[in-house]
Amino acid sequence: MLDICLIGAGGVGTIAAYVLEKSQRARVTVILRSNYALVKDRGFDIDSIDHGKVPNWRPHNVVSSFASAATDQKSYDFIVIATKALPELTSSIITELPPLITPGKTSIALLQNGLAIETPFATAFPNTPILSSVSMVGSRLTNSTSVFHQKADVSNVGAHFHHVDDTFTRARQHDAAALFVDVYNAGLADARPKTNARCLLVDDIVGARWAKLLWNASFNTLCTLLRISVGELISGPGRDTLLEPAMREIAAVATAAGYGDAVAEDMIQEKLHDSPPTSTLRPSMLVDLENGRPLELEVILGAPLRVALEKGVSTPVLTQVYELLRQVQWKLTTQAKR
Repeated sequence: MLDICLIGAGGVGTIAAYVLEKSQRARVTVILRSNYALVKDRGFDIDSIDHGKVPNWRPHNVVSSFASAATDQKSYDFIVIATKALPELTSSIITELPPLITPGKTSIALLQNGLAIETPFATAFPNTPILSSVSMVGSRLTNSTSVFHQKADVSNVGAHFHHVDDTFTRARQHDAAALFVDVYNAGLADARPKTNARCLLVDDIVGARWAKLLWNASFNTLCTLLRISVGELISGPGRDTLLEPAMREIAAVATAAGYGDAVAEDMIQEKLHDSPPTSTLRPSMLVDLENGRPLELEVILGAPLRVALEKGVSTPVLTQVYELLRQVQWKLTTQAKR
């Protein structure tokens, strides 16, 4: 049995914890903050396209702090981080992680959005394998203990290769990613015939992140800015004047950065037509805005735009969307401090 500590039991994190335990190959300790007492008392209510309705589900262990997680379990095989990828939050997590990491045993798995999210962790923990997961899971918390999961759990996982030397080899980092994928797929085994849920091991996780940005930097940001669902964006005039141009701008930046194969025309067409005009899906950034939470703006849009500037790629639509959302972010964070 693997021992896993999960940080960030929101919509994505809770589904991941459930799948890992459903594999019967892992025990999951979840660190909770505001909803700790509620989950400890009655668990999560999960309504999932992959797993059906699962009332009152509790992970193996629920704790309220990093210190408790370190005390309850002396060593972990994986630390799974499924929080929002916000700079301040990342810094805070990195500060608190050392007691949970056993050198030579523990790996870190990042189940987060965005580009270059691995760098702070690789800098802080150069001899710890870091796995990067790109997922399209479509799940969210509807209240403190209820998860609504409406889009199949499909993810790509790969090692973020860093600090390779004779003792910290690429093989060791790859093997950690392969083990995580194997366990995760064991938890998805009975869901796949129905929904095609799957976890794939990939060699090029950066390319996979650029491919997801085709959707995240266009659908996620535009739905947030306009406060509309995915179906409404597809059905309206912005589909041709905003959505597709934004997607093609991301493809141009990725191509200039050397990842053109990940954002080829067939991938663009797949992202444009993957959701029906009737879709009621409200992307994660929009849900954050509606709940007064900070947006993952820098990792989803700021980071690729900095690559665009470096490579000399013109991004008129994305740049304007970014500047408008910066204003929205400023208002959110200003209100939060009052």
